[in-house]
Amino acid sequence: MKWIACFLALFLTACASNKTGYYADDSVLIRQQFAQMAQLNNPQGWQVKWSGVIAQTRNLASGTEVEVVYLPLAYNGIPQQAEQSPGRFIAVFPQLLDPVLYAKGRSITVSGATALLREGKIGDMPYRFAVLNAMQHKLWPVVKEVEVRYEDPLFDDGF
Repeated sequence: MKWIACFLALFLTACASNKTGYYADDSVLIRQQFAQMAQLNNPQGWQVKWSGVIAQTRNLASGTEVEVVYLPLAYNGIPQQAEQSPGRFIAVFPQLLDPVLYAKGRSITVSGATALLREGKIGDMPYRFAVLNAMQHKLWPVVKEVEVRYEDPLFDDGF
């Protein structure tokens, strides 16, 4: 009976999730819904983890600003691809980030503290951006799509 209990304990421990590092759901980070944050009047200092797709990267004398189209986080920290977004945010980094690597269309997840909302424009339209002072981030690898075709052998025309 003791052997069965030990085996069961080891088995259950082996099956437990062990999320560490950037993927961990840190208790300090508030996974606040982006849409709710945008409705609040200048929330500052809230620790959040947001993700999305890069729309633009601007290098300034003080660091880099990355404009991100918000997408919700998946369970593993990767932005979930969606047809619509509740808005955009600006991630402010104190260091220089290369705009070739942090290019339009790349997926990114950023954690940090919220700052004052900032007035700006998307094209010619005025827009109010949420601002995030980045402490950690993960630039996700480019996903290359492969087209897979299945052929039905019953309709083989010889080509």
